[in-house]
Amino acid sequence: MRIPFARTSAETTLFLQFARCPCGNGDFPGHGLPWSAAVLAVGEQNTLRYDWDCPGCGRYREYSFRTPGVPEPFPRAGEIFRWGDGVTPSQLLDPGQWMVVADRYADRDGARAAAAVDEVLLFVRKRMLGRWAVPRTAFRTADGWRRYRRDPREFTRDRLLIARDGYRDATVKG
Repeated sequence: MRIPFARTSAETTLFLQFARCPCGNGDFPGHGLPWSAAVLAVGEQNTLRYDWDCPGCGRYREYSFRTPGVPEPFPRAGEIFRWGDGVTPSQLLDPGQWMVVADRYADRDGARAAAAVDEVLLFVRKRMLGRWAVPRTAFRTADGWRRYRRDPREFTRDRLLIARDGYRDATVKG
């Protein structure tokens, strides 16, 4: 199995939030568990492995990610927040999951919500009849499909741009 590419540590954290243990526990190192509860190993070709025992059921959990060769820079004042690199679609989260992230941040952090919609826009492709939208094949998780089925029209380019700009406007006014 190919190890997925994690563009930033923020994206890795979001992925781990979605990857709940089958027992339902969502704690992971750095989020509900101390970092000392995990073995973080850096391997060949910039791979990073997180492993720990679930505090809910004791099940062994392990996730490995490929990471950029150069660490992500800290955002400078005035820069637009980004979850990823702004160029390549996520290999960790699908477009529906990114919309769940936008929903989660909508009321409290418009910049992060807008950045999540920017991530969805990276999946947009030209479809039949010249329409631009996220293809159904981009949705690969139960969370993503659930969000897509709520309103598939939200995944057209025009609707995504309106949503993103609305979050950005709310941030400026807020």
